[in-house]
Amino acid sequence: MASNSDSLEQNLIINESELNKYKTMCDLSPNDIPEVYRIAYKLAGMSLKSKQCNEPYETLLSDVLMVNNLETKHGWDAVDNSENPTEYYEFKPSSRKDNPTGQINDDSGSKINKNNKPYLEGKKTWMILAGIDKDNYTFNSIYKFPMEIYHESRKQYLENTIKKNKTKQKQTRVTYQISVPKSIKLCKEQNNPYYVWKL
Repeated sequence: MASNSDSLEQNLIINESELNKYKTMCDLSPNDIPEVYRIAYKLAGMSLKSKQCNEPYETLLSDVLMVNNLETKHGWDAVDNSENPTEYYEFKPSSRKDNPTGQINDDSGSKINKNNKPYLEGKKTWMILAGIDKDNYTFNSIYKFPMEIYHESRKQYLENTIKKNKTKQKQTRVTYQISVPKSIKLCKEQNNPYYVWKL
């Protein structure tokens, strides 16, 4: 619920029945699995615990947020409607379960403009920061921020990095960092509501 001190914070409505979809993996031991399937069980457990592999959690986020997951990872991670999308989602599941973070790697002017295009066409675009509970294979927190709040900040960061790189032999990779405090600050500066769900 929005408080008086932060009227921009809204409740994020999710499908809580989907949250524990992977939890059965925690409750099983390899001995409970027929031997022929144990390798699949082991690989599934490894992917759910991995810090590098977030695809299972992106799929889970789509189910929890009741949107359509996109298998092709060359753009948005999910849309509200596959045939005629009006809302686009960028997912950043994070091992920091109580204070999730994310980053946009190899940011560029074309990537910034591509992310901003649906917004300019009157569609909604969202950044989702989600804190993963890797002990229970679920989420502790989910934050939903309007993607447009990052637009000017990303452009400025890109410009500053390009300037710095002109004076260096070794080029700095353009990696735009995203955190909950930074996102809330940008929302407040732009008077833009954001959405939060926490356990």
